Amino acid sequence: MTGTHWIHDGGYFVGPVCITNTHAVGAVHDGVTRWMLDRYAAFYRDNHAWIMPVVAETYDGVLNDITAMHVRPDHAIAALNAAAPGPVAEGSVGGGNGMIAYEFKGGTGTSSRRVRIGERTVTLGALVQANHGIRPWLTVLGQPVGRLMPEGRLLEQEMGSIIVVLATDAPLSSLSLRHLARRAAIGVGRGGTPGGNNSGDIFLCFSVADPQPMPQQAGAETTRTELNAEYLDPLYQAAVESVEEAVVNALVAGEDAPTVKPRGKTCRAIDTDALAAIFAAPGKPR
Repeated sequence: MTGTHWIHDGGYFVGPVCITNTHAVGAVHDGVTRWMLDRYAAFYRDNHAWIMPVVAETYDGVLNDITAMHVRPDHAIAALNAAAPGPVAEGSVGGGNGMIAYEFKGGTGTSSRRVRIGERTVTLGALVQANHGIRPWLTVLGQPVGRLMPEGRLLEQEMGSIIVVLATDAPLSSLSLRHLARRAAIGVGRGGTPGGNNSGDIFLCFSVADPQPMPQQAGAETTRTELNAEYLDPLYQAAVESVEEAVVNALVAGEDAPTVKPRGKTCRAIDTDALAAIFAAPGKPR
């Protein structure tokens, strides 16, 4: 994930967060930089300002000819220009097109929660690019779904990763945001993965609360609002639940896709009827 060294040091970042495949990080980084220079032309023309895009990746070489370098800067620009409010498309969309989760078709998944903290009702949203796990590990709400649905396996060992982006309107310090980001690991783990050796699991959390001027344009003193960390347990739980659900949502939105390496196979979408049947059995959670 590019730009994270600055996030750790500066406590903030500027611009969008993009997720793509492993070999496309450079192209997307270039596209985001061009988009920022165009969209905020006056700011970058008139100030000593720089752009350090946040671009994350997971490996899609089973379903995509990754060495062909299909993604170009213009694709990133087009994606940013098409961004709009409202529900986020899930499954085989954007960077999620070539992704596999627990040997089912994976990809993009989202979920969110609203919780009360003191006098505030705050929202937390999770977006995942799910490309992790092998079938025997998959657990949904405590049920060993992967072992109950073993057909159509593709991998002998894990070959992918998962990116999690958490966004909230709760005013949080940089320290609390780091603590919240760590809870994503618990949400991912609830799905059954131990975080395999080949899995690069990377998490980012940011807040859009308490707008501030750019530090270069602010005075010597600033005043910030932040929630007391002693009250954040409901937000931590919201993060864990949202990430867990976002992975499931990525799975159930999947579509069958042919493999590129090896050729001639198909990565199947999870059978949602069979999944529902597991939870319809007597004594199972609904």
